[in-house]
Amino acid sequence: MKKIFDKLGWSGIILIVAFICIFIYGKTRHNTLLNKAAYTKGLSLGVQKGVRGSLYLYYSFELYNQTYKGNVTDEFCKKCAACCIAGDTVIVRYQKDNPANNDLVTILPEGASLETN
Repeated sequence: MKKIFDKLGWSGIILIVAFICIFIYGKTRHNTLLNKAAYTKGLSLGVQKGVRGSLYLYYSFELYNQTYKGNVTDEFCKKCAACCIAGDTVIVRYQKDNPANNDLVTILPEGASLETN
């Protein structure tokens, strides 16, 4: 253990712990979304470049008189037939008690229904 610490130092250990915490947070957020999922229709805003130059499909949806926005990588466009052009309808999966936690699905899961305002 001392050899590992000597090679990494405090900054290396802190960096590893930070990455582990970020991973756990993302996994917990995704699992919560899956466990408390509801579905609604949204509107594709089209594929645009993100801050670092990567391409993302941006979308928005409205619930309880509030507009929410989200994005997924452009890899999602390979899965859906017609959802990546601005104005297309998309299916949004969101967390019932936190709609800001959301993503897109290609098809509505069996037994699920689309919620409306």
